[in-house]
Amino acid sequence: MTPAVQSLGVVDALPVDPDPRVNRLPRLERLALGAAREALAGQKAPDSLGLVFATGYGGLTATEGFLRSVASRGMAFGSATAFHQSVSHSSAGQLSLLLGIRGPVLTISQRELSGEAALRVGLTLLDRIEHVLVVAADEQTSLLDAAYEVFGRVFRAAEGAAAVLLGPGPGRLRVERCELFSHRASVRRYAPPARLGPRLAESVRKNGRNVFVSIAAPTPAIERAERAALGPEARILEDQPGTARVGFHPSAGLVRFVLAARHLLATPGEAACVLHGLALGGGQSITVLRHDA
Repeated sequence: MTPAVQSLGVVDALPVDPDPRVNRLPRLERLALGAAREALAGQKAPDSLGLVFATGYGGLTATEGFLRSVASRGMAFGSATAFHQSVSHSSAGQLSLLLGIRGPVLTISQRELSGEAALRVGLTLLDRIEHVLVVAADEQTSLLDAAYEVFGRVFRAAEGAAAVLLGPGPGRLRVERCELFSHRASVRRYAPPARLGPRLAESVRKNGRNVFVSIAAPTPAIERAERAALGPEARILEDQPGTARVGFHPSAGLVRFVLAARHLLATPGEAACVLHGLALGGGQSITVLRHDA
């Protein structure tokens, strides 16, 4: 069975909700809930629906609040609510309650490849259940920017959430491949371009002439290497109308997946998109989406 993409959702700003309970949720969960509801398109979650939630760093705002209260007033004054909200899997629990999801619920945290790892787990779950909702979300804080600067990363982190509803084929849009690889590298560096380029170039060659590519491009040097590996024939998805760079954050892989899917659905004829993902420490991912004419 080839998994098909049933529907999509993506948000880059906090959605306004008429329910005051939702507006009291932490920022991370409100982003995730907005994307998940868009992917479900207002439909009630079926009993067979499973949830895979991805986040690289979890509720950073809640984590910062908890640690500041402990540092300034001591452990006895640490906020129990903030601690609960800082745990990465608390968001999946809230989503399952708010959306009425009765199937398996999992949380994936794989740093900069969290979105891709969750997609891989979701595809595996389809062997056991009929539908899987994959949601990825990460928030931006000044604390995260400061941490990246300490580790030598001078870019400003972004934020956003995306959701993909997967189900059985046939479908116009299907996931042909989602693989993750590990290369030897320092925990604070990307793998050398000479190791990253061959898998990217091979994936493009194997997917026909009408292929789009979404490169990871976390740094100018890596972007130059990715474009060199692709050669003159490949079309870069970020250069196409209606798409844009989504910034750097651990859930960006699933955000780019949704943008690529929408781009393919608007493309006449059969086409494929190769999405390239990278993580500090040597991680690499290749995801291939195909749109059947």
